[in-house]
Amino acid sequence: MTAHRRRSAVVILLLALGACGLPGSKDALKNNAASATLNANNLKLAKATLANGDLPAARELFAKTVAADPGNLEANMGLGDCDLLMGDTEKARLDYNATANHFPKAAEPLLALGRVDVIQRRFPDADGHYHKAQSLIPADPRPLLGLGVADDMQGRHQEAQDYYRKALELKPDDMGARNNLGLSLALSGHPREAINMLLDIATSVSAPPQARQNLALAYGLQGNANAAESILATENDHTVVQNNLDYYRFLRDRLAQGDTAR
Repeated sequence: MTAHRRRSAVVILLLALGACGLPGSKDALKNNAASATLNANNLKLAKATLANGDLPAARELFAKTVAADPGNLEANMGLGDCDLLMGDTEKARLDYNATANHFPKAAEPLLALGRVDVIQRRFPDADGHYHKAQSLIPADPRPLLGLGVADDMQGRHQEAQDYYRKALELKPDDMGARNNLGLSLALSGHPREAINMLLDIATSVSAPPQARQNLALAYGLQGNANAAESILATENDHTVVQNNLDYYRFLRDRLAQGDTAR
């Protein structure tokens, strides 16, 4: 083959390869755009399905998105969220752990692992995950809230309150931190301080239901059953109200004996 023919063959070969769709070609770009649109639509549908409460269908859609786009953090987190909401905490742990390994610089899977640890009462593991998350997002109060919850559940209320106050230093209007601090104060035998803390947020339009429940508990631990009952009665039937009041009396007796609630 002459040099001219060899050059012609190379040109023809390159043209043929180009026709198959080299990176950056119009066909490849169109395919990539279509794939990205499909994945985005699947993720949007998965989130909507999850919000509507169809957990198995939502998980299937999240799994489909992950299979097509393994680097999608939100879709990977969705798998664990679905399993956790379906009550399979161990499967959720595996999902979140795989996500944490795949995204070592992401704090979200670490925070999720911390929540699972707390549910399973694996408190040393929870501390490790929350501290690691804190190193990644030092200005975010969520790792501090997780550490506080883990301590509260072990009866270490003073340590928990220190974490909640540090969280409030980062974000003074954080309702979660104030709500948790109020509950911790109530459980550690300081219901008056708890009431002062919770009154500010329990009456807010955007207050979570837990804030009102915690305020009722604080009144109950203070011995003001009438105030506790009036708060509970707005959202619960008579049986639930009476059961809660009985529980508050039980906790108050324990606190009077120097035994903090765990």
